[in-house]
Amino acid sequence: MQEEYNEIVNNMEFLVKEVHKEWDRTGATKAFVIISIEEVEEVNQALAVRIAKTQESVESDAMTFEETIRLSKECFLLLRLIRKIKDKAEKANKQRICYEFTVPFDQEELQLFGEMFGAESE
Repeated sequence: MQEEYNEIVNNMEFLVKEVHKEWDRTGATKAFVIISIEEVEEVNQALAVRIAKTQESVESDAMTFEETIRLSKECFLLLRLIRKIKDKAEKANKQRICYEFTVPFDQEELQLFGEMFGAESE
């Protein structure tokens, strides 16, 4: 009985790790969002706050497994958004002639970003 339990736990841990790898990958570009240099700090801060709140919810004991997985996926989406915006902002800052930049988003990223900021895409 204990061996079966251990095998189930190991299989679930493996499955969650594989799902996390998949969630860390961006999909095909659906649209580009324009962000001005002046907005970067505010956007990053809003994303960081959302990640912290989502992570806090995930760590709550009152959540079901399904809710935990859904929020975990959202954290990965938020982290992908932050990475993309950070990379594009750094490139724009190095060029010093750009006042705004475009960030390519897949469907999930675009939906989440639009939900948070009411973004217009290009």
